[in-house]
Amino acid sequence: MKLIFRNIVIVWLSTVMINALAQNTPGNYYVPIKTFNLSTLWRDNTIQSDGGDRLAFPEPLGIIGNDYQRFYIHYTSVVKDAVNPCLYIVKGKTRVKNNICSFKGTIAVLSAKRFNESYIGYKQGKVVCDVHLYEDSSSRGSGYIKGKLTTQFCINKKGQMLYDALDSNADGYFNNQFDGTWTSYKTGVSKMCNWGDYRIPDSKGLDGGAGEFIVNEKYKNNGWQNYVNMNSQDKAVAKKAVDEENRKWWE
Repeated sequence: MKLIFRNIVIVWLSTVMINALAQNTPGNYYVPIKTFNLSTLWRDNTIQSDGGDRLAFPEPLGIIGNDYQRFYIHYTSVVKDAVNPCLYIVKGKTRVKNNICSFKGTIAVLSAKRFNESYIGYKQGKVVCDVHLYEDSSSRGSGYIKGKLTTQFCINKKGQMLYDALDSNADGYFNNQFDGTWTSYKTGVSKMCNWGDYRIPDSKGLDGGAGEFIVNEKYKNNGWQNYVNMNSQDKAVAKKAVDEENRKWWE
């Protein structure tokens, strides 16, 4: 009986040691990531910049179709599934021009990786997720979205999972990069549908900026004029544009 108990203890200690090693070793991080709640990587009120300031949680910049029509998306709720630790239930709204649709769907973590240390006191890494979102079929111009989402995270000294904004002041910074398609319920036709925080994947024709997102003049009439106006020399025009960008259109 003592021998059996001793073997059980050895197995338990081995499991604890393996899990601890996985938590602190760069590389595959899929098992440890299950112990965290990742919901704040996609929906929160603020993020912490690399300077320590609290910034408003970014609203994604998005495109739909080959003409880079502006696409808006906002998650109103992200909740970790009670059974599957790698599944998140999401709700929110999308917008193209003035057409707004509610949606429900899932974000499923497919893989996770931890990087080598680059910031003292922080562990950094990324998750790659499978996304399926279904707009309300009773809404005009509705459809479903599917694709891959790559999100950068960091873990502080307290073991808290955070949105990785450690490089937010650096040129070319981005996060939450989604690359996928939107498919119409009515016609079955699919269109490119991509979005991201601060930059958009596969948008070189639209994005003419080096250090930051800058709209190509060729496409400003495809829903981007207000974004362009934020940099207007006319203070009144710029303020109006900023107010519009900050408007909570999903409420």
